[in-house]
Amino acid sequence: MSIPLLHFPYVVQEAIFKAMDYCEVFAMSLCSKRMKHCAIRAKRRVPKIWYCWEKDIRRISIQEKESLPEDCIRIDCKNTGQNLPQIDAALTKALYEQVKSLYQHKEPCALEVHMNAITEEVPIFKNVNMIDVFGESSQLKDLETFLSQYPKVDTLWIRPCVHGELSSSSEILKMGNVHLSNSRLFGPSLLSEFNGRTLDSFNSLITEAELNLFIRKWMKSESYHNLESAVMSLARECVLNTNLVIDQLETEAFDHTKQQQWYQIDHQSRNIVSLPIPFNEHECYDVVRELDKKRASILINIYEFRFLVWN
Repeated sequence: MSIPLLHFPYVVQEAIFKAMDYCEVFAMSLCSKRMKHCAIRAKRRVPKIWYCWEKDIRRISIQEKESLPEDCIRIDCKNTGQNLPQIDAALTKALYEQVKSLYQHKEPCALEVHMNAITEEVPIFKNVNMIDVFGESSQLKDLETFLSQYPKVDTLWIRPCVHGELSSSSEILKMGNVHLSNSRLFGPSLLSEFNGRTLDSFNSLITEAELNLFIRKWMKSESYHNLESAVMSLARECVLNTNLVIDQLETEAFDHTKQQQWYQIDHQSRNIVSLPIPFNEHECYDVVRELDKKRASILINIYEFRFLVWN
C-alpha cells in the first residue's frame, strides 16, 4: 500500500525523511519536483560526501563521523550483463548537482578516482579537500594534471605505485597530508622534498643515508618546518642497519615521563580507521631541534621507521 507522503503535514514529512537512509532519500527526490522539495526542506545534514568514479562506474557515498561511508547511489554499467550506454560527463554532473541541492552541503567533500578514469572528462567538483586515487599503477604526469584542477586539496591518498620523476613544483608537494600505499622509491623521493604535516608511506625502499639526512635537516631547521609525523613501513627486501642511522645522530633515550606512549594520527580515509601508534621506550630515541628545542621521537626497526614531532 502506498503512503500519501505529500499529503502529510510538513512536520510528519520531515520526520519521515530523517528516518530514511541516504539511498532512500536520494531515490525519493527523483520521483517529482515536489518530492525533491520536501527532501530539501527536511534539511538532512551530512558530515562528509564522497564522489567516486572509475571507468563505467559512478558512486556517491555519505560518511558519518567514525563510520564507513554508505552508498547513496551507485551506477555500474560494467557488471550488469546488459548493454548499457557509457556514463558521460553530463550524467556525472547531473548526479553531482542533485546531491548538492538535496543536502545543501557546505562542508568540504572528497573524491575517490580510479587511475583508469583520471583522464576522463568529468565536471570540476567544488570545495574538495581530500582525494583518494586507486588502481594498479599511476603515471605521475597524469596524476599531476588531475591534481592541478583541485588547488585546495589538503589530504591525498595514492594507493597504486607511482611512476615518474618528482619535481620541485609538483602538486603533491603542496599537500599537507600524503599517504602512499605502495611507495617503493617514490616515497623516499617525496620525503626528501616534503613540505607538509604528515607523510605515511607503505612498502618503501629507503636507505640509512636518506633517513639520516632527513633527520639531520629537521634537527638543523633546514627543512620540514611544518612536519608533524613521517611514517614509513619498509618493503620486505629493504633491510636497514638501524645502528647506521641512530649512531650518527645526537640522540636521547625515549622518556615516557615527558611524552605519552601513544600517538594518534588521523588518516582521514573512507575505509581505514585511525588507530593510535604505540611506542616502546627500548626501540625509541629522541632528537631535539637546535633552534627552538622542539623534541621529536624516532622509532626504527627492521619493519618500519616512525618520526613524530611533539607539540
